[in-house]
Amino acid sequence: MENTTHSLDYVAALRRRRWWLIVPILLALAIGVALVRFLPKQYRAEATLGVAAPAVSPAQVNQTPVIDNQERLRALTHQLLSDKVLERVVMEEGLGADSPYVGILRGYVKISVPEPVSRALDDSRRLDAFRVSYQDSNPELAQRLTNRLATVFIDEYSQSRTDTAEKSSAYLVAERDRAHAQLVELEGRLRQAKEVYVGRLPEQTQANLQTLTGLRQQLEMNATSVRHQQERLSMIQRQLETLDQDAAKGLAITPAGAVVPDRVATLERELAAARAMYTERHPEVQRLDAELKTALKEVTAPQPRPTVDRKARLQVDPVYRQLQADRDATTLSMRELELSAATVRGQIADYQGRVEAAPMVEQQLASVQREYDMAQRQYADLSARVANATMAESLARNRDGEQFALIYPASLPREPVSPIPSRLLLFALMGGLVVGGALALGREYLDSSIHSARDLADEFDVPVLGEVGHVPATSR
Repeated sequence: MENTTHSLDYVAALRRRRWWLIVPILLALAIGVALVRFLPKQYRAEATLGVAAPAVSPAQVNQTPVIDNQERLRALTHQLLSDKVLERVVMEEGLGADSPYVGILRGYVKISVPEPVSRALDDSRRLDAFRVSYQDSNPELAQRLTNRLATVFIDEYSQSRTDTAEKSSAYLVAERDRAHAQLVELEGRLRQAKEVYVGRLPEQTQANLQTLTGLRQQLEMNATSVRHQQERLSMIQRQLETLDQDAAKGLAITPAGAVVPDRVATLERELAAARAMYTERHPEVQRLDAELKTALKEVTAPQPRPTVDRKARLQVDPVYRQLQADRDATTLSMRELELSAATVRGQIADYQGRVEAAPMVEQQLASVQREYDMAQRQYADLSARVANATMAESLARNRDGEQFALIYPASLPREPVSPIPSRLLLFALMGGLVVGGALALGREYLDSSIHSARDLADEFDVPVLGEVGHVPATSR
């Protein structure tokens, strides 16, 4: 016969083994009540820290916010639980220097982020609120230690930022001074090198070229003046030779003779040429004009025939003497022009050499100049950093920058966080149900007695003809 189990069989088994189930449940509840009653209660106090906005806008002092998400989390997870902060909390609370509260604080302090912010940790939102909690068996102590821990952390963090700013400023000042000393040294080296190559420096090339152009123009003008003086000297020499020839022939050396009109014509041509080149106030024009007037007067004035010899007559002739004076003056002027031209040629060669030597000098000065430029840029950069570091140090010292602040102090906890009665009793009830159910099922499984007609039919494989109902026992 097939052995089948009816749902009522479970009800019957549960009724038979009810004490196997009830007793473990009651014992588990009793144990739970005892645990709730006698286990030490733990109270948790929680304070909320926030990041206060800086009193001075970072844009006004050319500063960027220095407390980013990673820095804030690092400060909370490392500095808040550091020995320095915890030991100061213990000392200020009067718990003693050798108190084990340092290790207890580190073990029971928890840091968390509010839920709306914690969901956006991967976004660009900034963490601006944190929760610091501490649990202890004494609710008043938990509250005090939590608030003390928050205030000490805020103070220590501000002090650490001040120390960091001061050290950064001091380091940058030292680096700036070192860069300045290096810059002064390179400046001296560069100055000495330029003094050696003065006049041939690359930055003087343009001035040298301009001077060279002026000297060449001066040389051309000098050459033109020399040509003019040579032409004038040749003309004077021809006039002297003409007068000398006329005196040798016994002619009267007189302006009224044949020579004098030739001189008037010559002076007129020279005066016309001079006026074409110069103004009426020019000395050359005035001189020629005076000579022309004198020659014209001599043409119209008759002169007596000289009675002296040729040389004597020539020496007393004012025209001949004037021509000799002009010849000597022209010769002297040509010598001066030639000396000036030689001097100018020497200057041109000197400045030409300076211009040609400029590339070589630039190459020799390139390394020192490059080092000097790099040192100058480094000094300027460090000076700007020192200025920024000085402002950052002032902000940190006055606590005008971005700082942590205690937004919500910890309140006195009213309900313990451990143990939680409802949760502990629920766990006890569930444990009792599991244990009682296991005991009831095990007892039922190990019981081989027959409790119903179907069990009897299944056991002996015979039909049951009748069944006697349950007869309650009567008391005597």
